[in-house]
Amino acid sequence: MGITLQEKYQQERDVRLNDKGVSQYLDKSKTASYIIQGDSWVEGGTPVQCPVPDGGHIKIVIFGAGFGGLCAAARALTEGSARSLNDILIVDRAGGFGGTWWHNRYPGLMCDIESYLYLPLLEETGYMPKRKYSSGEEIREYSDKLARKFSLHERAMFQSSGKSLTWDDQAKNWICVVTAKPKGQAEFEVKFTADYAILCSGAFTDPRMPDIPGLKEYEGKMLHTARWTYDITGGSPTDPVLSNLKGKKVAIIGTGATAIQTVPATAKYAGELYVFQRTPSAVDFRGNRDTDPEEWKTKIASKKGWQTARRNNFQAFTEGKANLPEENLANDAFTKMPTASGAWGGPLEVKPEDVESYLSMMHEDDAVRSNRVRQRALDVVKDQETAKKLQAWYPTWCKRPTCHDEYLEAFNQPNVHLVDTAPRGVSALTPRGIAHNGKEYPIDVIIWSTGYGSPLSESLVGKADMTVIGKSYLNMEDCFQNGKLLTLHGLLPKNFPNLFITGFSQSGAGGNQTQRLTDQTLNIAYTIKEGEKRNNGQKTVIEPSDAACEEWANRIASKAHMLKTMANCTPSYFNAEGESDKMTPE
Repeated sequence: MGITLQEKYQQERDVRLNDKGVSQYLDKSKTASYIIQGDSWVEGGTPVQCPVPDGGHIKIVIFGAGFGGLCAAARALTEGSARSLNDILIVDRAGGFGGTWWHNRYPGLMCDIESYLYLPLLEETGYMPKRKYSSGEEIREYSDKLARKFSLHERAMFQSSGKSLTWDDQAKNWICVVTAKPKGQAEFEVKFTADYAILCSGAFTDPRMPDIPGLKEYEGKMLHTARWTYDITGGSPTDPVLSNLKGKKVAIIGTGATAIQTVPATAKYAGELYVFQRTPSAVDFRGNRDTDPEEWKTKIASKKGWQTARRNNFQAFTEGKANLPEENLANDAFTKMPTASGAWGGPLEVKPEDVESYLSMMHEDDAVRSNRVRQRALDVVKDQETAKKLQAWYPTWCKRPTCHDEYLEAFNQPNVHLVDTAPRGVSALTPRGIAHNGKEYPIDVIIWSTGYGSPLSESLVGKADMTVIGKSYLNMEDCFQNGKLLTLHGLLPKNFPNLFITGFSQSGAGGNQTQRLTDQTLNIAYTIKEGEKRNNGQKTVIEPSDAACEEWANRIASKAHMLKTMANCTPSYFNAEGESDKMTPE
């Protein structure tokens, strides 16, 4: 007697559960022994610019120079919460703008969200993306272009990290300590005060590696996709000809959203490429293409407010099937998977007592797409045994959906070999390579494509290794870890006045992260300006009331049952490797 699709999903999940949860990965302090931790893209001897001197003062300090920080600065200027550039300071540990796009420069890198939606402030810059899905290089270059549009380079303090923020209740401002780390030179600290602090440091900051036996014994070379080392592979971000891999035996460990892009790019040059897979990705068709200038002018960017409208249209099509706009503007694979909303929710109102029927409906709707994607693996990959191992047995919402035009096709190349390590992953490393299931694979270069630490495990300040002390000497990370960090709208944390955060927690979410960042930073700029206006330009303190935070927390909690879709999902960073299933309703 056959089993149902959901029973199959449950079986695949159960065998992959690991009692160690997120602790099956190395602590971030230990990964430095195996992969580059510094900034490869900064020249040694590059000085640190200090727009605010030691002992100085700034109105708004922004931690993070990715799209969150860029939007925060741009909106402060356009909305008037900053009177001029001199009111802004941007601090980032990288050597330039871009955030994750500064550090990530692996071959094949591109964004999986349509560039017309993803690249923020396209109307303000007048920029036309080169392709429907932008490459990593274009995104990084656009980050720099966006910064130049608003003259932000002169207000940036790169190669620097926030060390601490301490609220001064008497002066009504933040005492900020920043550590400058110029490459190849001595570190130094800069201390200043700020009226407002905005945390945009990002949730995906530290590459992770599995803690498996033999790491110290392996004698070959290794790198992580998040800190790609072209000195090992050959090539460069602008010319990714991986000449050093010719004739070499190369392993890629991990098959998530990054590996989907790295595998085809690496397969072109490696002598033999072994792809070690614990859990396959569900890989749909991407259909990337050049941007048609005529279509851009007459249909895409044809009127004021077009990007906001396009983003809202995209969000609607990824939140369910009800009340959809007449036209699907992006019209891509992402907008044709409404059950992706199982990961972040949607407008559908479901009572707690109706959750089971809601889950049944979601599974029924999802089966259509998931079955098609599994069939795609069989249709594309010629070796049917390999194709079957590349089929994903979990609902769409359990992992980041992936789309690519070359990943599955790569397994038709004679030099590409899939090594199925289900359910627990690679067994061990040896001095010569990788051991799994009683077999040793001699490997010259190991490429870890194992992602980042869970965004659920720490607050933004924890991710940034920054200490934030608010009113009554409360430590923000301690509040977060103890489940006591209440906020209003996920932006204004209780007991931390004049401080704003742009994280996932207690906030809106969706497939396109820059939509969230754009809306959050617009809200922040408005709040600062309006607060000062109501206070007649006097020293202003902005903080949410206890009642407002409690009401917001209760509002979020009242919808928590909608995410029961995530229960029993295959382990991933979405559910902290299955640990979130152990959380109590409280």
